[in-house]
Amino acid sequence: MRRLLPLLAAVVVSTAAAAWRWAPLARDWVDEDQCVGCHRQRDARLVDQWLQSPHMPAGVGCADCHGDDHEAIFARGGRVSAKVCGDCHAAATESFARSGHARAEEAARQNGRFQAAPAAIQRVGCLSCHAIGRLDPDGGRGRCADCHSAHRFSVEEARRPEACEGCHMGPDHPQAEAWRASKHGVVFAQAQDPGVAPTCVTCHLAGDHDTSGGLTLGTTGNGRVLAGTPAGIPMEAADRDTLDAGRARMLAVCGECHSAGFARRQLADADEVKRIADGLVAEAAQILRELHAEGLLAPMPADRPPNPAAGHALVLGGHQLYSDTSAIEQRFFEMSHFRHAIAFKGAYHFSPDHAHWLGYAALQADLTFIRDEARRLRAAR
Repeated sequence: MRRLLPLLAAVVVSTAAAAWRWAPLARDWVDEDQCVGCHRQRDARLVDQWLQSPHMPAGVGCADCHGDDHEAIFARGGRVSAKVCGDCHAAATESFARSGHARAEEAARQNGRFQAAPAAIQRVGCLSCHAIGRLDPDGGRGRCADCHSAHRFSVEEARRPEACEGCHMGPDHPQAEAWRASKHGVVFAQAQDPGVAPTCVTCHLAGDHDTSGGLTLGTTGNGRVLAGTPAGIPMEAADRDTLDAGRARMLAVCGECHSAGFARRQLADADEVKRIADGLVAEAAQILRELHAEGLLAPMPADRPPNPAAGHALVLGGHQLYSDTSAIEQRFFEMSHFRHAIAFKGAYHFSPDHAHWLGYAALQADLTFIRDEARRLRAAR
């Protein structure tokens, strides 16, 4: 009998919870004046997703997030501001505001490549990801549903690596591919358990929504350099205290599974790969600047459509365009925007293939091409 008591208690609690969970639904299901009463006929899948969400048993209904003014809802396309989410999830929205995600849309819109792209490419190829940092008219910043998938808002879904892969992939930010090829990714694929092998969330959202935490030289784009270090292309500069604080935070995460010495050595090697990659890009950039000074780029920047962010100046990295340019600049774009990122992000995500063959070796091939093309251009003048 003693063994049965806990089981009976669990059944009673479970039954009571289930009844409480479904009570509001029962009322709305028969009342056509309620949101569910109408939308179960028009958007049955959205209703099903809300029924599976943590909001439903907590008594958070449609109007709590969307409001009850249909004209206003239609005018904003059904979007919900992060400020509304922050009414209940203040800590999450506050830490998100400190993250790189929060600055993503602003960074995209200020970039020359975005400004030069057709509107459809801006929407589909840029803002589909970068609008995670959208600033709403009410001051809310962020698009929570990008990771948490409205209307389920499943924490478990948001913690899956697939939630990050839609944006953090491809040649300019190959985090997903590099992680999957690493020992971490291989073990996770077998175990499907973040307690056995880390996922994106394990390392980059350890305790809050600030994805910038723990990052040192290996941030998004072309990464960082230590303040005062020359860089061949524009890169964010950080002081030593900032870098040390980020490294300490990441080492604390690594320390959950690895010794401090091992983790420190692995990350130091990745730092060195970043510096080597930076040096190769800087050498190539200097060659292009010399060719520009000699008037040997074809076409010269003065003879092509202006860069929206820099006019007719020579642009390398940063706002550099991939259209209406010379062949040698195009190769440099691929070198600095793709292979550079593959090398150091491969190193920080512990993928040997990305760090070496797809990154470092490809950078060397690009530099060889740029050296030879410079000699050819000079010989032909």
